[in-house]
Amino acid sequence: MTRPRLYTTTALSLGLASLSGAVAAQGVEVTAEDLGLFSPTIQQCLTSELGIQSCAPFQEVITRCAADITQEDCVLLLEDDAARVVDAEQLGRAQEILQQIDDALHDMPDATGSEGDQDLSEAAPALDAPEAETPLEGLAGALGELFSDTPEEETEPLPDASEEDQLPDAPEISDEPPEADTGDDQDLTDSAEPQQDALGALGQMLETLQRGEVPEIEDAPEGGDANIAQLEAEQLEAERQRLRAEAEEMAEEAPELIVEDIPEEEVVAPVEAPRALDTDQQAAIEQLMQSPEISSAIGVLGAMLGVGAEQDASDVADEPRTLAERLSDPEDPELEESVTEGAEITEEAITRDQIRTSRDDFASRLALDFDADAQARPERSNRRDLERAGLAALSALAVGMVINQNRVVARSDERVVVDRGDGDLALWRDDDSILPQDGSTRRIERFDDGSTRTRWQRADGTETITIRDATGRVLRRERVLADGTVVILLDDTRASEAIDVSILPPPRTRELRITPRTDPELAIALLREAEADARALDRRFSLRQVREERVVRELVPLLSPDPITFETNRANVRPEEASKLLQVGRLMERLLASDPREIFLIEGHTDATGPAAFNLALSDRRAESVALALTEFFDIPPENLVVQGYGKRYLRIPTLAAEERNRRVAIRRVTPLLQ
Repeated sequence: MTRPRLYTTTALSLGLASLSGAVAAQGVEVTAEDLGLFSPTIQQCLTSELGIQSCAPFQEVITRCAADITQEDCVLLLEDDAARVVDAEQLGRAQEILQQIDDALHDMPDATGSEGDQDLSEAAPALDAPEAETPLEGLAGALGELFSDTPEEETEPLPDASEEDQLPDAPEISDEPPEADTGDDQDLTDSAEPQQDALGALGQMLETLQRGEVPEIEDAPEGGDANIAQLEAEQLEAERQRLRAEAEEMAEEAPELIVEDIPEEEVVAPVEAPRALDTDQQAAIEQLMQSPEISSAIGVLGAMLGVGAEQDASDVADEPRTLAERLSDPEDPELEESVTEGAEITEEAITRDQIRTSRDDFASRLALDFDADAQARPERSNRRDLERAGLAALSALAVGMVINQNRVVARSDERVVVDRGDGDLALWRDDDSILPQDGSTRRIERFDDGSTRTRWQRADGTETITIRDATGRVLRRERVLADGTVVILLDDTRASEAIDVSILPPPRTRELRITPRTDPELAIALLREAEADARALDRRFSLRQVREERVVRELVPLLSPDPITFETNRANVRPEEASKLLQVGRLMERLLASDPREIFLIEGHTDATGPAAFNLALSDRRAESVALALTEFFDIPPENLVVQGYGKRYLRIPTLAAEERNRRVAIRRVTPLLQ
């Protein structure tokens, strides 16, 4: 369902001005804004000089969606997974245009529609073929293919450093998606620079076009999605090798270790109180709870959250074990058969279309109030990310619900933000979200208590097994090698001592600053020295304690690359920012080569401006993007990474104003705390 595309290229944008004559004369009237509602395939057949007959291969799908645009396959005709087509008015306008196309096709004597049952993703290259009569149309097709996995948002210009990680207020955050690009000329040179070694002549053609000249257009690649995937893999590998070569050449400086005391009185950004629901909203939630499936899922989640609710949040030693945890205990061999017999099991092969990359922004929007959540809910797919992961309880939640004293204050299809009381925000997310890889197989066993056990079969013969609770939090993760060797990576099922702050060293911030010129070997030596306090304690902490207790995390240093900048309210890592991870990635590779059990926590932070719930989710999304970049450009297994957003809770610079240095992503090697 999710198939991100670069919907607007420079060449296609320049061609939007010619929409009037041919298209309107055939009974289909569209504006540049209307065009933004549709996928590249429909955009091109509407703007083609060949006329409306270019849409004939897809007439059957167009006819179905003109009658009922909510059908599942209609997403192939629209913007990516309803990223922008989110309200009834837009859907109605899209349906009206599809009806005009359908009528125009039926009025044509040769409109047979014989290829209407062909998959749109396979048919698109036929429309992108270099038979267009103008160089601009040929370039648009070539760019659409070559960047088929790059979201439209990346073509937007980089904001000034003063821009804040916020939208004006909560309703605008949830209700108003970013404005669609409908044809403004934009300079794609910057975003294409890291790939020009692989793109070669195409980059030169783009520069020629921007100078106002008409370049010669070569044939677009043939072979459909298979060749596109191969081309992208080759481009990524070429970029990876180029970055490594640059890293080797530049690695000559020692890193800088900054140690600072944490002030007793910290500047803490305020957290807004949850909005109270009115009578109609409360009635809508009660109606939602009448569904047996939703009521059962929420009951499971509430029961799970009730376990240990009165004990210290950091003490997880006495919590009853989930069914999934008990399955990992070899002392009860009969338990496996008795429990798995009643488990809900789903299994699927992971394809390229299901994998999010660091360059892709998130398609879904975060809802901060009940009305926005209710409006978006009918447009969501029946197989959302959380449901596919087996976390049905989370996917059923609505903003405003109270689950065992946890009030849902924000939600999207990937994560849920709850207020645990007095502004204490927590984030529930799927800890397996960074594990999908093309060609792998996922098998999920979901148990009655909401816990899950997921097996990821890799193409190289290895298997990763993750046990999670009902909120998606990882409890145990292990890697099984091709020869059967088991490597335990994480294990929160073991008992952990309560945290005694009095015996811990004074809280200090340790930050190992790593630039593109830092020598990884020197960084490792300094890292070992900075971890002395953690090693001296001679005890282990649980991953939950590391995530939730700052005093524990600060026992190990931050590995801070040059600040990675993001566009305002966006979470994708732009290609030009990936080079800032060069030496950090090489350092992590060296550590993993010595010990494959290494675990790294990827932290996301924002400044103090904007709604706290929005910033918490945004910081977590950005941390996930950086984790994906590390797996794409370096040999970092995703199962060795843990993602956690902290929003505006821990400010690096004590100010409530917009501060770029507070908008950051940092990395910690937490292995000394866990083992």
